[in-house]
Amino acid sequence: MSSPGATRIEPRAGFCRLALLIVALMALAAGCYSSNYRRGIEANVALVSDLADKLADYCRTEFKLDSRPVSSEEMGEFYYALKKARSFAAMTANSADKPSYRRFEQLLASYESFLQAADQYRLSARTDPEAQKALLQHHAEVTRQAQLVLDAIRAEAR
Repeated sequence: MSSPGATRIEPRAGFCRLALLIVALMALAAGCYSSNYRRGIEANVALVSDLADKLADYCRTEFKLDSRPVSSEEMGEFYYALKKARSFAAMTANSADKPSYRRFEQLLASYESFLQAADQYRLSARTDPEAQKALLQHHAEVTRQAQLVLDAIRAEAR
């Protein structure tokens, strides 16, 4: 029994409509998210690929720009891109079952390996044609991995 003067709160029909609206918005967001996955992965592949190309150019010039050595600060852009791409991978971990996601993870591992090897070479400040050749092979592997990601994402869109 309710006490005199107590107000009883009745469930309102508006609450059900609000719940349905929230569910509909979540479904719409999920649809946008899946198309954003493709755009996001393509953008990250392009970023990593472009920076791998730039890093390969640095390797070819023995990490010299206008006769001065490339600084650690200038190398920061390569590490930042890796961090950004890894953040994207973490945000889209719910896509881990997709071949494109697995290929993307392989691309990032390949890029990271290339970046670390290139930075070590830069810091050694010595010319080593064999090491430079190995770095350019790392670059070729990054390029190959990037193409595999793009092939996988296109196959998933069919």
